[in-house]
Amino acid sequence: MRIIPLSNVFDEIFDQLAVFMVYCIPEKTAKEHSMYPRLKMNKRKITENTRAIISRAKTYGIDVTAITKCTGGNVEIAQAFLDGGAAAIGDSRIQNLKNLAMLPCEKWLIRIPMISESNETVAFANLSLNSEMKTIRSLNLAAKAQGKTHGILLMLDLGDLREGYFIGDGRKNSDEINALISESLRVLDCDIQEILTMKNIKLRGIGTNATCVGATIPIPDSFPAFFKVKQLIEEKYQLPCEIISGGNSSAWYLIENASIPVDINNLRLGDVILFGRESAYFHSYDYLHQDAFILDIEIIEIRSKPSYPIGEIGRNAFGDVPVFADHGIRRRAICALGRQDTEPEHLFPLLPGIKIESYSSDHLILDITDAPIDYVIGDIVSLRCDYMGALYAATSEYVEKIIIND
Repeated sequence: MRIIPLSNVFDEIFDQLAVFMVYCIPEKTAKEHSMYPRLKMNKRKITENTRAIISRAKTYGIDVTAITKCTGGNVEIAQAFLDGGAAAIGDSRIQNLKNLAMLPCEKWLIRIPMISESNETVAFANLSLNSEMKTIRSLNLAAKAQGKTHGILLMLDLGDLREGYFIGDGRKNSDEINALISESLRVLDCDIQEILTMKNIKLRGIGTNATCVGATIPIPDSFPAFFKVKQLIEEKYQLPCEIISGGNSSAWYLIENASIPVDINNLRLGDVILFGRESAYFHSYDYLHQDAFILDIEIIEIRSKPSYPIGEIGRNAFGDVPVFADHGIRRRAICALGRQDTEPEHLFPLLPGIKIESYSSDHLILDITDAPIDYVIGDIVSLRCDYMGALYAATSEYVEKIIIND
């Protein structure tokens, strides 16, 4: 008689159980066991937003480069941009542009390339934003080696103090700043002369940026110096400025106000398309969806607890000294999500009566005392994301990403 080890019997039972779980589990139960946290990106709504933005931009002769960086270069969202009529796709990271290589459209690297990624920039981007001659020389060599011509936009800093030749906005400044502007314009002129000698680099135009670092808001009077550089290129060097890229989603309100300068023919837009709001004044538009990004999170604990901590308050996990208000005993739900996954301050519960109370690196505490649902452990809470909430969640390896079309 052959004796079968007990461990082998258990292994066979577990194997059969695994097969049963895969093939026999009801569809509803299988969906309930999806991975959480889960970011749902609504392709239909993003396509509709893109189409609405493109339609309004075309009224002013403006092409839109749609920016995918918030979604980590997601191919389906990039396709939604193209389905909505975007002229080109832009991203700040080469890794994301690699993911989009199969799409039949022009691709922009919207962060100044690192010299170390010159070869990949030329390989995966038709155009890049630039302000450093050492980098442009490296791109020229890479393009020559690949038998390509690489397009560039020269970035001009009008005062936001991010990338670009610092040229100011054309208004009065101190003597010290005026001297800095004069030197920048001298260097810019010399650099243009050198660029025009490069056989594998094509200067396609100029670009600028606002609100990202200095929080400066673009207004019609911000652009005189910008357009003087356009005039310099076109008149002194007899080179047409194909692209005059006047900014990002913070410039969208200029279109809404019908005050966008006529010389601008391109905007680089992500925020306003994905979240339905411009980023200068955070104004939302009723013709755009604001809920294309929903984050579903699972409840792992429900307890009634005081709303004010007991004991001496010091610094929390992030080195901050938190401030609490005493609202008495409240029913609190802890969800499996934290600052390691996203930025909780940029999440908004869909149901009324739910409030984000606090968070740590991997816990999100909700006050559900006034929630319309009697939540239990394992229930899912849905949160709308704004730009920062979606950006961090979409690029976190701990958050599942799915595309929906409802």
